Amino acid sequence: MMKYLIIPVLLVCVFSLWPTILLAQTSSEMSTPPPDSAEAERVRIWVPVETKSRCRIRINIMDSTGDTVRHLIDFLPKPGYYNFYWDKRDDFGQYVPPGTYPYVIEDCGKHKRQRKVEARYSRWELASTIAPPDSAYPFRIEFELHEDSVRCSLRYFLHNGRQLDSAFVDSLLNKGAHKFDWNFIRKIRRGNYIIKLMIGDYLYIREVTYLP
Repeated sequence: MMKYLIIPVLLVCVFSLWPTILLAQTSSEMSTPPPDSAEAERVRIWVPVETKSRCRIRINIMDSTGDTVRHLIDFLPKPGYYNFYWDKRDDFGQYVPPGTYPYVIEDCGKHKRQRKVEARYSRWELASTIAPPDSAYPFRIEFELHEDSVRCSLRYFLHNGRQLDSAFVDSLLNKGAHKFDWNFIRKIRRGNYIIKLMIGDYLYIREVTYLP
């Protein structure tokens, strides 16, 4: 007699800052273009897409000599207004030096705009390394501290900003590797969630879409 084992499959989509987050908004919400800026570990680049049909958008970030250090975006968005976030890494995954970086936006093959964005770093952004998301464990946070004795907090939120849980708050962690799994995952429903890890003066944010 043959027995069959049925294994449930979880479809998990992970959106993180590794390397880019894309947010689309309506023209009414973005009638006044916000300035390009650095926000915590993210550098925001605002791009309006005002055509009636889809068209290709490309964003390349360059150094002071004009060489491209990061091919950031190359995709076909729907009409709308978008924020793109650069993690201040080059095409090889290495952090670029602090400073001002020109970038070029090409949209629809017709327009080319050049602007500048500032790459800034906090102390603990450089003194820690956070592992990229693991699709098999979307709520797992792994990081390494390169210096001793820093206060850290790890919190979990709904997408509307309401806090669900915290793994630790203002805990003093030492140099070395750290890994945390969220046990609360068995009690949550499908939806969008936000993980916030604070390491000293460095705030890391990860967005997770959970579809059990």
